[in-house]
This record gives sequence, C-alpha cells and structure tokens, in this order.
Amino acid sequence: MSFQSVCKRYCLFLTGVILCATGIAFITRAGLGTSPVSGLPFVLSLVTPVSMGFFTFLFNMIFLICEALLRKRFSVEQALQIPITFFFSFCIIPTRFGGPWGDSFVYLVIGCIIMSLGISFEVIADVIMLPAEAFVRALAKKTGFIFGNVKVGFDSTLTILAMILALICFHKLNGVREGTLINALVVGQLVKQWRRCIE
Repeated sequence: MSFQSVCKRYCLFLTGVILCATGIAFITRAGLGTSPVSGLPFVLSLVTPVSMGFFTFLFNMIFLICEALLRKRFSVEQALQIPITFFFSFCIIPTRFGGPWGDSFVYLVIGCIIMSLGISFEVIADVIMLPAEAFVRALAKKTGFIFGNVKVGFDSTLTILAMILALICFHKLNGVREGTLINALVVGQLVKQWRRCIE
C-alpha cells in the first residue's frame, strides 16, 4: 500500500471519528436517550458521580480486550485505539435539548444519519477503528455475518443491558428512551446503505 493511499485511509478514518462524535452529540441533545454504545455509560453516570466520558473510555477498553481475544493477538493498530478512544471519550459532554418531541426527533434522525456515516467511513478506511466498531467488525469476520447486521445485534444488546440497569437503579428507564431503541435498530441498517453508496 502506497504512502498516499495510507494517508487517504487515515484521513477517512479521522473524518469518521469526528462524524461519530457529532452524531452522538445530536442524539444526546435530542433528549430521547443516547446512542446504544453510550447507553450504559450514560446510565452509570446518572447512578454515580463519575462522568459519562470516563465510563465510555472504560467500556471501550473492555471492547478492545474482547476484540484482541477474537483476533488472538494485540497489534499496534489496536494500541493506537487507546489514545483515540481517550480523546473521543474526553469530548463526550452530554447535553439535552429538552424541546418538543417533534424537534427532538429531528435531532435524533440527524444524529443517526451522521453517526452511521462516520461508522461507514471507519469501516471503509480499514485502518484503525474505535474499539466498539472494531469489536463488531472482528465479530462479523469471525461469524461470517454482515457488519450492519452484527452492529444491530450489538447495539440492541447494549440497549437491553442499559434498560435493565436503569430499572434496577431507578425503577424507571432513566437515560434510556425511544431514541436509544431507534438508534439501536436503525444505525446498523444505515451503515449498510452508506457503504453501498460510497464503496
């Protein structure tokens, strides 16, 4: 692979990371829940005095370990995910829109579209990825299933876990709402459509 090709791939990846962060910001701002990957960190930040960014970093490190176990090796590529994840987690500052449901839904839809485009760029770049998406990619390769379908299953599982935690701690779905479920079901499918268009 030529130097120019590597530069293009890393530029595409970094664009994907920025788009993912922007998508999460839109989704969280909608006030209808957050993205599935951020669901558990968000609920835990409501339960404890620890920030959502810290829990985001912690869970991503768990996903990184799971990815390494699936691939049966820990590479330089995976080591580079650590500083990128730290920066990404540091940038996550949850804000809520709190407006009418219709306006919030618009924010949610925009967030899902932007986030799915960012994930698509990460996958297409095929260099390094954020640990959550890298784990999904490794799982898709291991099982032979389509990335978008594995992403839906992964997101849905995280959403269910966040719901269970919220019910245990608050006896209601604090931090997990219809937006989280919509995101879990939609983003993986949008990734498939973006990849078909871009590739």
